[in-house]
Amino acid sequence: MRIAVGAITRRRPEGLKRLLDSFARMERPEGADIEFVFCENDEESRVSDVVENFRSEVPEPVQLMLEPQKGIPFARNRVLAAALEQGFDFLTFVDDDEVVKPDWLVNLLSAMQARSLDLCGGPVEFTRPDDRLSPMQEAVFIHKTERSLKNITRREADAAANKDSRLNIYTNNWCVRIDAVRTHGLMFDEAMRYTGGSDTRFSRQMRSAGASIGWAPSAWVSEVLPRKRLTLSYYAGRARDQASNDVLIRQHSTIKTWIRATQRLTDALLNFLSVPVRGRKALVNAGFKFGMATGLLRATMGLKSRHYAPSHERLHVESR
Repeated sequence: MRIAVGAITRRRPEGLKRLLDSFARMERPEGADIEFVFCENDEESRVSDVVENFRSEVPEPVQLMLEPQKGIPFARNRVLAAALEQGFDFLTFVDDDEVVKPDWLVNLLSAMQARSLDLCGGPVEFTRPDDRLSPMQEAVFIHKTERSLKNITRREADAAANKDSRLNIYTNNWCVRIDAVRTHGLMFDEAMRYTGGSDTRFSRQMRSAGASIGWAPSAWVSEVLPRKRLTLSYYAGRARDQASNDVLIRQHSTIKTWIRATQRLTDALLNFLSVPVRGRKALVNAGFKFGMATGLLRATMGLKSRHYAPSHERLHVESR
């Protein structure tokens, strides 16, 4: 069994170093041949020294490719193409601002094999940055983590009841069977270079092709949320862009989208009116719901997310 442990990265050398340190410490599945396959999405390498240090610490082969065409799906496809060409059995992805738990890969592959899955995902826990948070940033952090934990709980329940085949699987904690990719001829949609959501579309295409999809509740990774992505403006903007992507990917009708937008606007107004009583929690929820409503309305006008556009890059790379 050959496993390509993959990750893509762009201008996050410290985050990548933490991820690679966790790769070095993680348990290896018994009987598996592992290779690390990384792709840097940049015109020139800025993390070659980080990867070279990692290469000296692990016994497995380590590849670092360069993808100058900017956009997450381009970098993902470079890694996926390498896994296809080099005859791997499985490919995993996690993000370059995460760390994996020691038993992550063992548990992820165990779920894949035990249930003969073609695509599998696992939970992501969010942790605070070392920097002190403002009261509003703390409120955003709590809102985001509470929403995430509810979603993880639902997914765990679906997996326990064998009802997880309809879940979307995201590349922040992801494993795919390469034969299934080859059979169905799938790649990440490069038209979504700036929108985000190409992993959601990939997951839905896998399901439509008849692939077996599931959830690995014990395959945990952890992500530290930076302060600059814990502002209400960023949080609402992210909700806007995800809602817009949801309409694009699911191809919802205009009428259904307008109804959803009206519901979210009503929720936002009710939460805003309750701010004097419920404080920042209501304000964050109002901003989140308003962001969703805005994204839904923008989608009805044919406007797409620009979440990862060059103009927003400062929010996604490490400060220089």
